[in-house]
Amino acid sequence: MLLIIVGTGAMGGIIRECALEEGGFDEICMVEPLQKNWPDRRADLIIDFSHPKAMQGIYEYVRAQGGNIPVVIGTTGQGPEDEALIRMLEKICPVCRRANFSRGIEVMKKLAAEGRALLKDADAAVTEIHHTKKKDSPSGTARDLCHALGLDPEQAPALRLGTVCGQHKVYLALEDEVLEISHTAYSKKIFARGALRAGRKLLAANTGEKNGSRIEVSDRG
Repeated sequence: MLLIIVGTGAMGGIIRECALEEGGFDEICMVEPLQKNWPDRRADLIIDFSHPKAMQGIYEYVRAQGGNIPVVIGTTGQGPEDEALIRMLEKICPVCRRANFSRGIEVMKKLAAEGRALLKDADAAVTEIHHTKKKDSPSGTARDLCHALGLDPEQAPALRLGTVCGQHKVYLALEDEVLEISHTAYSKKIFARGALRAGRKLLAANTGEKNGSRIEVSDRG
């Protein structure tokens, strides 16, 4: 079984490390997206944590291989052209796309939405901190949290400091009290393991469809 990791930077290396620890892949190939050094062999799974412009190469490779290759997308900051390519990719492949593959963030989004529903008169806000190399601002996760609260993501304060993996906070402020929901990532491994978990679910579902029985895929981690 061949796993292709799109992105040869720090995150790509962590995904490779976690995939080797978990096992199940005969071969792991890392592709530098803008150089398009794709293997001739057909992949069983593609995981992308690289660059928004990588979508062109991913789509071309999958199309050349006949489609139906599960793709996990953890990259954020895509523009209109990249979004169009993702929609085209979804027509020929199973795709799981999230701004954050942390299990804790999935729970945080649900808690934020429930808190907002219960405290309709509260003032709501979202803040986030990431490392200095993160380019998109606000983060995709902050955007998701804002949408859960009915807020404009562009109004969410975003700081870029040191090597912070990711810190997100939701505030619901009432008179004389503030409810705060916070999540801190201490390692990028939580994103890598979450992406691999999502990829294995796509693989299981894809195998089920080939055998004539569809397996429902949950994004709950």
